[in-house]
Amino acid sequence: MKTLLLASALFAGLFVSLSAAPAPGTYHAFCRALWLFASPCAEINTKVAQQIQAFSLLAGCDECQYMLVSATPLSITANHTSLDGVQSENITFTFIPTVLTGGCRVSAQSTSQGFTSLFDNGLNYCNLYNLVAASGLTSEPGYMEMTNEWACLGYRQATCKD
Repeated sequence: MKTLLLASALFAGLFVSLSAAPAPGTYHAFCRALWLFASPCAEINTKVAQQIQAFSLLAGCDECQYMLVSATPLSITANHTSLDGVQSENITFTFIPTVLTGGCRVSAQSTSQGFTSLFDNGLNYCNLYNLVAASGLTSEPGYMEMTNEWACLGYRQATCKD
């Protein structure tokens, strides 16, 4: 029954969070993903923020060039910059408690800042996934991911390191 409730919350949240399309005339690669966790949002939020800070302290790897911009109990904003400084993306995580299960629904987005091909070979997806995976959240109870090629351009081509 708990799995059914989690799945229902996931699908309801998916249609709400993924229905917003980029503004007309916007030509930036982007990715939107939705995750469900059985753990409280405060726990998930803390792990994501700590992972962004840990990645910002590392040198020598492209996926580690993150900078935490702001963190509140309901959202986290960060930036990712390629090692050569050419590519830059804005990242946001929004945390919404699931009342019925006591878990957390996380809506995340990564958007490239420069004019690039809309198909980024999964770069924006990996920006999000690498943070979630490195923080251990993909092993959390109730972990479910929902995204697709429409919400996350280049999703099928993504080859993320975790």
